[in-house]
Amino acid sequence: MSSPTEPHSCQLCESRLILTFGNYYSEQGWFELIDENYFATGEAYVFNIAYDEAVLLADQGCELFEWLVTLRRDDTHSESYLRAYFAHNSREQMVLDWVDELDDHIDGGTLERKLIVCAEKSELSAEEVAYRPPNLFPSSKETVETIKSWLRECFTTHAECQQLRNSNRPSDASSPGPRRLLHLSGKAAYPQVRLRENSSTSNFVEYAALSYCWGGDQPVKLKENIVKSWMKDIPYDQFPQTIKDAIQVTMALDLEYLWIDALCIIQDSNQDKAEQISRMAEIYEQAYITISAARATAVPEGFLHDRYIAGEKGFRMPFTCQDGQLSAVILWQGREPDAWEPIDQRSWCLQESILSPRVLEYGTHNIRWHCAQSRADELKLRYDGWIGHSRTFAQLNMSHPLTSSIDWTGLGDSYKFVQVWQTLVSHYTRRGLGWYQDKLLAISAIARKMSKTTDKHYIAGLWTEFLGEMLLWHPNHGPDAKEKPSRHATYVAPSWSWASFSGEIDFTFGSTMHLLELVRCEVKTQIPSDEFSAVTSARLEIKTLIFGARLRKGDYGWFLWDEQMKDEIDGSLMFDVVEAAVDAEVVEDEQVLLVLIMTQDALMLKKKKGVEEFVRIGIFREGQRMTNRARWKMGEIVMV
Repeated sequence: MSSPTEPHSCQLCESRLILTFGNYYSEQGWFELIDENYFATGEAYVFNIAYDEAVLLADQGCELFEWLVTLRRDDTHSESYLRAYFAHNSREQMVLDWVDELDDHIDGGTLERKLIVCAEKSELSAEEVAYRPPNLFPSSKETVETIKSWLRECFTTHAECQQLRNSNRPSDASSPGPRRLLHLSGKAAYPQVRLRENSSTSNFVEYAALSYCWGGDQPVKLKENIVKSWMKDIPYDQFPQTIKDAIQVTMALDLEYLWIDALCIIQDSNQDKAEQISRMAEIYEQAYITISAARATAVPEGFLHDRYIAGEKGFRMPFTCQDGQLSAVILWQGREPDAWEPIDQRSWCLQESILSPRVLEYGTHNIRWHCAQSRADELKLRYDGWIGHSRTFAQLNMSHPLTSSIDWTGLGDSYKFVQVWQTLVSHYTRRGLGWYQDKLLAISAIARKMSKTTDKHYIAGLWTEFLGEMLLWHPNHGPDAKEKPSRHATYVAPSWSWASFSGEIDFTFGSTMHLLELVRCEVKTQIPSDEFSAVTSARLEIKTLIFGARLRKGDYGWFLWDEQMKDEIDGSLMFDVVEAAVDAEVVEDEQVLLVLIMTQDALMLKKKKGVEEFVRIGIFREGQRMTNRARWKMGEIVMV
């Protein structure tokens, strides 16, 4: 049996199977058009071989035919023939099966029927086939040389990247980078590592930063009582594998300095953590490169180990190019082309990726290079094999991870600003957070950069200039939600902020006219002079139209009751908490206030006992039978 590093090929399959992407005809097969649907592009290829012949070839020891004969469905005949069709517009995925009729079973195929069509760089077919076989050895010398070539290309030919690099360099104390760095020296086999204080911008050094999944508490982390000893030496043996791998990559790229949060921030000092978190934007922006350990779910795993996946197979097949020349492709089976990585599940890593000018991402299937130029032009995307998924900010579909940069210059446009922030929050809240108390901190560096770029005012996860759009968030209660939304056990943010909830957050769209006026906002933070640090308390006073109603429960759930009209208020009501938790928050016939935010959308508030303050419990969108606006009263209300 061939290993994945040596795709199978033999005279039996090479003489009977040949593939082409065009209308080229051969005795071994030809191109056909089939029904186009959600699962297929309408392009198919028919191999001139019947199932019973394939069985004979499998019996003679051909690994490809041994696998192909397992794909026959129970409802086909022994005379069925082999068909391939493309399940993706870019022709990256091919589905193989045995059919009696050309248009049978066009359903996208199961994983065992899917293959990725690849071509080795040296083959003529590489001109027509966009994808390369996976690089199974991310720590090889060849891989390091490839990465260095990407770096050279970026630094010598990307004007935008060079400009960004110059602008990110610290010029004075107003843009401090990391306070501490790891200094690496000696042999790569057993490097000498020590902690270095980095207090002055005048002696700026190039450094790499690490973005990674902690996977729980860290076995090795900086504490106050070991700072002095670490200045002399940190034993390399004690590091978990991800840290060791990051050191190896840093040294392979001829860099002497590395920043890792667990090792460069004093983890048992709230003051140092708060101070360094406030520098997070500069730390990643000023980094020479950010190493993303994307494939590792936890720090002991590492990210430089070989990329074998149990059960995967590679098959080499003859390929006829458009000009008639014969080449070859590799059909790779058993590896799902999934864009999600373990690091896409960690909240902190979103801002690390977005703020870094250059990211070297060690993924499950390949290494991807992100820089300003490649983010702006997907043709400049660099990767060492497999499928170079686009992971740009333009991908608003929540089924894809968001890792790429923001167009900071475009944030002056109000619509763009709102869209960017709401998209960020939606993606961010779909990631995991080890400590919910970090809810606002783990996105604060992006907020700080957006504020610095636009002079907009930030309050507990919202922006005062766009308060209407910002207040109309709602937890995702759908079946696709990974986590049931719930209020945090202890205070993280006011009830009117999305950060007061765990779970996925979306925003309400559709209303047009702003109806509220900001009267006053008081936010107290852990660092009094820093509005981006952890929130300890907040009060928001707004002036808008207010309407009183009562909560009632019917056969089909909760609804709002208009006491004066003795009728149900037409519209859709959505509690912030899940249905099972509503009874713990409200009682039937309880008085609530509707606070109009935009034309049809209102917050649903409940009064706190003993004070003239209100907490948010949900949102309400009026239906077609809107209440008479004359019955709504203009007033000021305080939310906490």
